[in-house]
Amino acid sequence: MLSSCISKSSTDAVSTFEYWTKAAVPKGFVLLNGEYYQSPHFTLEYEVFLKFKPTKQWWYSFKEQNQLVLTTPEDDDMWIEMTRPLDWFRPGDRFIEYRLPDEWNRSRYFIDYEKGICYVYETLGM
Repeated sequence: MLSSCISKSSTDAVSTFEYWTKAAVPKGFVLLNGEYYQSPHFTLEYEVFLKFKPTKQWWYSFKEQNQLVLTTPEDDDMWIEMTRPLDWFRPGDRFIEYRLPDEWNRSRYFIDYEKGICYVYETLGM
């Protein structure tokens, strides 16, 4: 029997990273916190929160591959209003905020270049 209607969820940082990237955690990463939920629908719909310290090489490759752009004051902060807040997901003023080039996408990516800490909020289809 085949079934594609099984949800996935995790509050473990390693599992969250692996669900999100569909890959093992790279060497040199420090995973600090994570939460992942994937709906049971046959289409891919998920929401991920992640706090981690990647390697510089990974971050710059990720930023380039996803064509991340800096957010501006004109960007809509609806992602915050439409998202269930987590106690640990609190990027501070030192963090630079990026988004995907698609202005309708609510995903956000934060980095503190000095400390190398990243926060990721990414959603697809939710």
